[in-house]
Amino acid sequence: MIPSFLRVAVGIIFGFGSPALQAQEVIELPSRDTHIEPAFEEVYRVGSVDGADWEVFSRVSAVGFSQSGDLYVMDDQGGRIVVMSREGEFVREFGRLGDGPGEFAASTNTAIGFTVLRDGRTVVFDAGHSAFQVFAPHGEFERSVRMPGNSLYVIRTLAPARDGQNVITTSVGAFDMGGPADGPERSFRPVYRLVLTGDEAVQDTVIEAWRPSGDPDGFGPPLVAGALPDGSLVYTDSSAYAIKVATRNGELTRVLTRAFRPEPVTDAIRDGEIERLLAENEADASSRNDRFGDAFAELGRRRIRNMEFYHEVPVVRTLRTSWEGTIWVQRRGDEPASDGPIDLLTPDGGYIGTYVAGTTEMPDAFGPDGLAAFIERDEFDVSSVVVRRLPTGRR
Repeated sequence: MIPSFLRVAVGIIFGFGSPALQAQEVIELPSRDTHIEPAFEEVYRVGSVDGADWEVFSRVSAVGFSQSGDLYVMDDQGGRIVVMSREGEFVREFGRLGDGPGEFAASTNTAIGFTVLRDGRTVVFDAGHSAFQVFAPHGEFERSVRMPGNSLYVIRTLAPARDGQNVITTSVGAFDMGGPADGPERSFRPVYRLVLTGDEAVQDTVIEAWRPSGDPDGFGPPLVAGALPDGSLVYTDSSAYAIKVATRNGELTRVLTRAFRPEPVTDAIRDGEIERLLAENEADASSRNDRFGDAFAELGRRRIRNMEFYHEVPVVRTLRTSWEGTIWVQRRGDEPASDGPIDLLTPDGGYIGTYVAGTTEMPDAFGPDGLAAFIERDEFDVSSVVVRRLPTGRR
């Protein structure tokens, strides 16, 4: 139960998924952090240059769990998916680079989206083929589901919808030779449910999230969404601390707030962020092992120097939903672009507590029975995955 003094009377808020006014409950969570310890039990870790062939990863871009607790690792530069049991033992690997059924285009493998459905079917979006590759629970190639039209699509983030067969995303980008192929500019940012039951994917816009004017790159308020066990959705789309809970059809029912305010972007903050991004750009360019490094670096410099900035630094950096429905919300840190504390919330507006900044990373995937996977990279950029078990009450 949420104390009555923390519940705000039902409010009327504009622009949450419909041109019409919508009513929803606004819940003010405590303004002071209650610190909790990340008492995670390490279950296993995989990925080593000295390990067996199957656990020498080129680059781990994403991970996911099935209902059985098996862990699926997307080694995107290796063009394969590696599966471990809930004890960390090798089960199988499948997929490869190529142009045939169930293969991933080598030229675009860094733009692959990936997720695991509860029954163990794996969904991979391959930008090179503008299609989803769907694999059966035991790794056999099941079918390909193409995106509509002849555009080039890029989809980097996928999450499983809780209907067991479709996915949700906030990152569908479509381009043709003349530029964006999405039609007239929208007044909102969509959260899509991608229906993958036919030969062609259907983009079902379930949420029309708020869109900042000009779509600023610098400190632009993130749009991040996840699914809850009952099929409802949770998302953040503004610079404020406002975590929104909607039905599976996108109707906003609840907003969870905390009394943190966005920081105004000053010239000093803007210049510091440009400097940070330029340094990051040079590091990325120097790490490339091809002849396009200099061109890549110059394109990055131009983009960064011409960036438009939002007028505030958003409070929330990202969010994720656990297998059992806990909402993990990462706030900004002391520096404008740094990761900060992580709040744990319940969908009905309960505040569980906060992990102090630096005591844990945000899990990259959640599984059953409190399993959580974290992607780690060492100083030589070698990827590994650590699976830990979350304590009861924080899952």
